[in-house]
Parts: sequence; C-alpha cells; structure tokens
Amino acid sequence: GKIYHLKFNPPPDDPEVQARLVHRADDTEEAMGKRITMYHDNVSAVLPYYEKLCRAFDGTKHKTDIAADVRAFLAGLPPKKLPPQRHIIIAGAPASGKGTQCEKLVEEFGVVHISTGDELRQHVKQGTELGKLAKHYMDNGALVPDDVMVKIVEDRLAHQDVVERGWLLDGFPRTGPQALALKKNKIEPDHLILLDVPDEVLVERCVGRRSDPVTGKIYHLTFNPPPPEVVDRLVQRSDDTAEAMGKRIVMYHNNVSAILGYYEACARKINGMRGKQEIFDEIKAFLNNNIPCSLSGLPPRRRLPTPEEAQVYVQENLQPYLVKALTALAKAKPEQPLRFLATWLLDNNPNRPAVQGQPEGKAAMGKDGTLLERPDDKPVMN
Repeated sequence: GKIYHLKFNPPPDDPEVQARLVHRADDTEEAMGKRITMYHDNVSAVLPYYEKLCRAFDGTKHKTDIAADVRAFLAGLPPKKLPPQRHIIIAGAPASGKGTQCEKLVEEFGVVHISTGDELRQHVKQGTELGKLAKHYMDNGALVPDDVMVKIVEDRLAHQDVVERGWLLDGFPRTGPQALALKKNKIEPDHLILLDVPDEVLVERCVGRRSDPVTGKIYHLTFNPPPPEVVDRLVQRSDDTAEAMGKRIVMYHNNVSAILGYYEACARKINGMRGKQEIFDEIKAFLNNNIPCSLSGLPPRRRLPTPEEAQVYVQENLQPYLVKALTALAKAKPEQPLRFLATWLLDNNPNRPAVQGQPEGKAAMGKDGTLLERPDDKPVMN
C-alpha cells in the first residue's frame, strides 16, 4: 500500500518492487487538471465559513518544515515573521541570459520564478476557465490577448508560495498595455533588471543553440559545447535561425521601449556581455540598493561605505593623523595655531606630494610659528 513518486520519492532499486508498481487510472495530466479545478471551486466555497480559524501553509516547502509550521499553528503560536518580499521583473531579448540569472536569483533570494509561458501551458493542461479561453485563441492561430495573460499572472501571484516568498516575473510584461494593466491592478515591481546584449551577439548565441530532447538541457556549439555522446540526438528550434531571430529582436526592442516608460524609476540596464557571476554581482548589488537605478548601461561606481565601514576607516586612518597634528601643535606652540594646524595637515597628507625644496612632513612655519610663504602659494600671473 506504500505510495512512491518516480522523481520526488523513488521506489527502492528492487526488481520485485519495481515489477509490482501500478499507476492509478486518474493520475494523468488531463484527469488531474479536472480534479484541481474542482478542488479550487470547492475550497473557495468552504473557506468563508472558517476564515477566522484558518491559516494557509506553503506546500512547496520540505515536509518537515510544513509539519513544524502546522504544529506551531495548532499550539496557538503566531506565524513566523517573513523576510522582506522582493518583487522583481527581469527583461531582455531572447538569448540575453535571463534563464541563467533567474536561476541565481531564485537561489539567492528565494523568490518564486514565474514564466508566463509555463503558466499559460499549465492552465491549458488543467482545463481552467482561463486555460479554455486561452486555448480558444491558440487553436485559431491568434495571440492570447493581454487581458487574459494579465489574469493568468494575477492568479499565480495570489498563490501562497508567492505571497510568502515574493516574485520574479520573467519577461513579463512584454507590451505597454500589459504594463498598464499591471499598474492598474497595483502589481508593481521594486526593481526591473534589463539585460543588455548587442543584437549581433544575440543572433550568434541563438543560431548556435541546440537542445537535448532526452534531458532538456540546452547547449551552444561555440559557448557551451555538448559532450560527444549526445551530439547526434541534439535538435535545433525552428525559430533559432538568423532570419527568425532578427524578427524577434525587432519585436523585442519595440516592446521593451514601451514598458520602460512605466518602470524607468526602478530599472537598471546591465551589461550582459560579461561572465555570469560578474553580471549577477551587479544585479545583487542593485537589488540590495547598493547601486542606483540607471538605464545608461554604464558600469556601477564604487558604492558608498556603510556607517560601520566609515567608522572603521576613521579609527584606523583619521584619528592617528589628527593625534599627530595636535601633538605637533602642542610642541610648537605657534602664535597662529589654526594656520599652523591647517598647514601641518596639508603637508603631512599622504595623498599630497611634498613641496619642492621642503622636506616631507615639515610645515612651512617660522621659528615663532608664523606661516611662511610656500613656493606653490605664489599667485599665478596671466
């Protein structure tokens, strides 16, 4: 009677066990889609009766973590304080490297990666109302309208895992009307990442792509060559040609220009021609607000030190410098102490070269402490 899963909970490597495993007749994508739709309809009707007694849990977490959360709930403990949620949009042309950076963002920040293409296919498979509506357009060779795509995104953003962990919208919104619809529904990103790669490089990256139908892994004949044993089974997407890619790039530029008007205040253009980690380091600094929003595409300036770093610098560098200056002032006892102190600080500044003819570290003062004229203090005559 034990239940296994071929991926998440594999059965033991025992021929006898393997031979007697059976697959339930209703454990198919089509049947599961109908069951899921029925579940959502039923649970929506039941929840209003128990709203004050109910708490939702993220079922994508590990089973021990879910059990711990349920025990805490039954013990009357308040829900754990969640880390700050991040709301991120990542944009970029096809083959700009979005997929790689999305993986790193999910790993680093724990956000839920939302691909509208995946969500659309899921709705169609499950036979939801939105899926049926989208399928009608797809079967007739038409694009799924913006309002349907926005509703699909809104539906995903309402799920518990997204509510708790935040979201990463991958390549959406694609058009100005989609961006406007999100704004009207108060779906706003904190940051928009725009990966910038020259068009000719995008074409080169795309034309050389090959996918392995067995593993789903994507290779590139130049930048990420496949191992010899899989070369013969690799396939090329029908739209991974120079001609098709050129059309996709033109469409991308038209669309991205339209959406940037809505997100310019929270966007940063990032050079996608560098190594994966170097690109991610800049993205991470941007998301942590260490570098500003900018659509110039220029590399970031050195960040400002934190208050803690500034304090360490003052203690290690400025304080000893000032103590030496005050010691020199006390020994000299000049008639003009402020001028003496100012000159001493200038002359002993390690970032300032010594005046010609004057020993380094010696102030230009007379024996009585009066300020002497320095060679570089003479006025310049035109």
